[in-house]
Order: sequence, then structure tokens, then C-alpha cells
Amino acid sequence: MNYTEQQLTAAVVSDGLRPVLAGPESGAPSTLLSLIERCWDANSQNRPSFDDIVAELGTILEQGENMKESDIVFPKSSNSLGDQPVYVASSLQAYQEGINWFSQGENFITRACLPKPGTAIWLASNDPLAYNPILSWGSFATCGRRETMEDTHFLLPQMFHQGDIHAFGIFDGHRGAAAAEFSARAFPGFLQALSSTSSPSGALFEAFIKTDIAFRAELDFSRKSKRVIQKDWHPGCTAAAALIVGNKLFVANAGDCRTILCRAGHPFVLSKDHVASCLEERERVISAGEQVRWQVDNWRVGLAALQVTRSIGDDDLKPAVTAEPEITETILSAEDEYLVMASDGLWDVVSNAEVVSIIKDTVKEPGMCSKRLATEAAERGSKDNITVIVVFLRPVSTAERIY
Repeated sequence: MNYTEQQLTAAVVSDGLRPVLAGPESGAPSTLLSLIERCWDANSQNRPSFDDIVAELGTILEQGENMKESDIVFPKSSNSLGDQPVYVASSLQAYQEGINWFSQGENFITRACLPKPGTAIWLASNDPLAYNPILSWGSFATCGRRETMEDTHFLLPQMFHQGDIHAFGIFDGHRGAAAAEFSARAFPGFLQALSSTSSPSGALFEAFIKTDIAFRAELDFSRKSKRVIQKDWHPGCTAAAALIVGNKLFVANAGDCRTILCRAGHPFVLSKDHVASCLEERERVISAGEQVRWQVDNWRVGLAALQVTRSIGDDDLKPAVTAEPEITETILSAEDEYLVMASDGLWDVVSNAEVVSIIKDTVKEPGMCSKRLATEAAERGSKDNITVIVVFLRPVSTAERIY
């Protein structure tokens, strides 16, 4: 991520830069690794023809199919990724990878027979003469220095095909990605269904609670049906969601994801970090009956030593670690430039003011700004997954170019 596009091109063509291949310990066939290296050989005469590639891939596939059955675990569940079954190597912990939690979240919404979404309540109170922001949006997510990705996010612009209703969300998983993956699919479904019966802030609040209850129910069902092998596995995720209805911005947060608004060139924080180091949150958790202790370098909750005090999931710490979000409402105006939402992988190493400064010096394209912020966090040594969403609230010039 340290290269510009032009520098990367030069490094590949002139300096022989290539991606780092997986080692033998990963289980990747040596024949496949060799084939990849020959395909990107600098000398075109050494590269195999496409017919040769197809033939070699066929041989590799046959070798894979002949692997001993004892080396592969075939999950009993019928979950699949697309039309391909999920296979898990026996050396891995199958309790997490054996279930597609994205599909679980989506299937839950389908099974729940939720009321059809509507927009009457949300739009009825909108002033037709009020300021109307013009949005563009983009996102970027990376594992960073972690081996696995536990962040998820969703972009739901122009909900119900309405140009003035938009929703965005980030879920930062811990103790596995299950809660974050489930929430990324279930939460938008709940939010849309609640639009016809609740106010925007009410819909956000209920969507957090319902997603938490649904995930914990699914996890409990998976335990009882023995699809989850490890009984003491209690995944969770922090969450931040933004809902824009006309000129009103609603931000809901549970945990340490953060949302800021750039107004007239200055950052305004629209969410509060729910962490055990916050006295108010610490006292709330203790009054709910859970222990909070100083461990190593920070205040942490329960035996799980969780730093956050609000989350979806974490069923072993309920009700103290609540899923109830705090919600802010902001009236947008012509001074408001953009919204930045991110997991704590960004905020741990980049301040609110620095985020505004970085975007100021970046091409005003939201996807590029998101990637620039995540790249900067990685370069500064962030040890966590990094997910960033940037939403511009007014038209911006994209005539700038970077060389």
C-alpha cells in the first residue's frame, strides 16, 4: 500500500516486484506455486501457454480430489458459499469456519417474515424547503497486520429507491468474525423493516437490539445442534450506523467504532467510545453485575478481558455489555462537507484532526479517501483490522490528479 499506481507499475515492470506467495506450510500445492511463478516470469518465452495452464490446473485438481478423506472435514450443515460447499481442513478450528454467518444473517431476515419496508413516517416530517445534501460514498477495508479479517460493513444508499434516504454501517468483530458477518446482513434488513413503524432514531435503536437478540439466538441454536463445536465461544462485535433522511443525520454507536462530521473544515465527533476506561461506562457495567479489572494496560470487562462495554453478541457478558446504542441527531447544512466512519483500527493511530487533514490532501473521491486513510493507519503501525467509509455530503471536484 506504499506505492502510487505509477510507482507500482514501474516496480513490477522494471524491478521485478511480485506478490509474496504462500509457503508450503499453508497447504498450497507446490505445483500450483510453481505455475504462478512461471506465469509472471519477466521473460515472455518462459511463460506457459493458456492450453498448458489449463492442463496443469487439471492435474492439480485431480491431485486435490485424491487427498485422503481423513484430511478434510465435511461440515454436517448445508451452508455453502455460492454453489460451492464449505470445506475446512481438520487442523483448523471448524467451529468458526464451518458456518457461513453472512448467510445466517440473510436467512434470518428471510425467515423472520418482517413487514415490508415503507418510508411514509420518515419522509412525512421532512421540510421540502430544507437543505438537501448531495451524496457520494466509498469504502475500503483491510486486514492490516492481523491474519484474519473480522470487520464487515454495508453501504445502503438510496434506500427504497429514494434519493434522500441513505444508510451506512461498520461492524468490528472480536473473538471471531461471526457476529460482525451476521450483523452486516441482518442489521440492514431490520432497519428497512422498521422504517414503516418507527422514527429514524427509533428504527436504529431497535435494529441494534433485534440484531443482537437474533445473533445470540442463532449462536445458541448452533450450539444445541452441535454445529458449533467449541461451547465457550462467545463472539461479538462493536457497531456504528449512520442514517441520513433528507437534511437529518442520525448516528448510532455501540462500542469503539467512531463517526465524525467535517463541518467548515473542522471535525465534529458524532459518537462516543464505549470502553471500560471511561468512568461512566465502567460504573454502568459494574452496577449491572459484571467485573471490571485493570489488566496489563487498561480496564477490561469480565473473564473475557473485553475493552469495550457495548456490543452485539458477547452473550457471556450480557446484560452488562449491552447492545443498546447511543444515538445523535444532526441537522445538516451547506457547511457540512463529509462524514467519516471507521473501526478503531483507524482511530487508534489517526486523530480526528489528522483525518480531516489527510482528506484535504487527497483526491476528492470517497473510495480513494477511504483507502488513503486506511493506508495511513497501516503505515503508522495499527495492529487491528481497518475499515473506513467516507460519505461526501455535497458535490466535490474530481479534477485533481495524483502522479
